[in-house]
Amino acid sequence: MNFKINQKLEILDNNIAYKCNIQDIRDDSILINMPYSGIKYYSMHTGSTLEFFICTERDVVKCKSIVVGRTSENNIHMAVLSKPVVIERVQRREYFRLPISMEAKYIILPEDNTYIDLQDVPSGYLKRMKKTLTVDLSGGGVKIISKHNPKKGQKIVLSIHIPEELTIIGTVMRTEYSQINRHYRIALKFESIEEKLRDKIIRFIFSKFREQSKLLR
Repeated sequence: MNFKINQKLEILDNNIAYKCNIQDIRDDSILINMPYSGIKYYSMHTGSTLEFFICTERDVVKCKSIVVGRTSENNIHMAVLSKPVVIERVQRREYFRLPISMEAKYIILPEDNTYIDLQDVPSGYLKRMKKTLTVDLSGGGVKIISKHNPKKGQKIVLSIHIPEELTIIGTVMRTEYSQINRHYRIALKFESIEEKLRDKIIRFIFSKFREQSKLLR
């Protein structure tokens, strides 16, 4: 990957996005301004490993560097990082998951029928959809909260606003039970989704990602 001066870096820690930019590029290192979120700065220690994301127009790249030290130039405090190593590159943007909690509606469909697309779902089910919250969202699927524990492979109809309302069928991939909150987290994979709808979800995810970054400046 070709790194550039002023390229934006994102460090995600406990769902907080710390923002910084590449200030200089050297043969074996890069210099970044101290990552911040609002008035809070991200704590880094010399010798520690730093993982961060670079969001481009077509993908999200996860990189790893070692914090070599600190320096200051023109009253700008900077961290010196070893030349980043790409540890994960998401070529298909739909697999980039954005932690986001937003209202949604859903209904778990019976197991004894086959549901390929929404035309196979009786309208009566859509009228009985219940409110829920998302945990994260990607172009390939979503994670939601539920009091029920559907089986792997079972179908769920989900309605989300991004901001227009999209109604999609998802397949249950796994569930996780929380003893603290006494609910299930259901991971869904979108099925039979049109690419134009997937693109809308992807655009929404990246707009939210950039919006969050701007708010943290």
